Amino acid sequence: MAHEYLNPENDPFGPPAISTIVHCIHCGEEYDSYRIEWRIERDPDGKEHGFWCCPMPLCDGKGFGFDIFPVDPEYRDENGELMWCNEDDEFEEDYEDAELEDGALEGSELEDREFAFFTDEDDDDEDEEEWLADGEIPTRGGQARPDEDIPF
Repeated sequence: MAHEYLNPENDPFGPPAISTIVHCIHCGEEYDSYRIEWRIERDPDGKEHGFWCCPMPLCDGKGFGFDIFPVDPEYRDENGELMWCNEDDEFEEDYEDAELEDGALEGSELEDREFAFFTDEDDDDEDEEEWLADGEIPTRGGQARPDEDIPF
């Protein structure tokens, strides 16, 4: 009796029932999903395992929805289900208007805690960081610190 991982019907990463254009994140190629192929490979112990694989030569991309994805961001499977969904917008909407009024935490276990609130302006801090040019020596207090000064 064959192992169930040798049966392509039991693998959840098989190509979609309705062919669509896909992109492999390993090789970067785009192709029709009907070209995704079932391969049986041996693991280091010699045991056989089956995988749905990218059909491009020498590519090790495996599995629709794992390494191989539909190009269309609005892709829906044969059941009408979206593969991609952006829940960030819903999350932001829930908390955008949820500003705390003064005294909102009174009597709560959170009353004595300090909270850090970040704004979009905080993201600009990264732009202000100074980076060293190739070969430039870092300074401390305006003085260069050559490698000879390091005791190890």
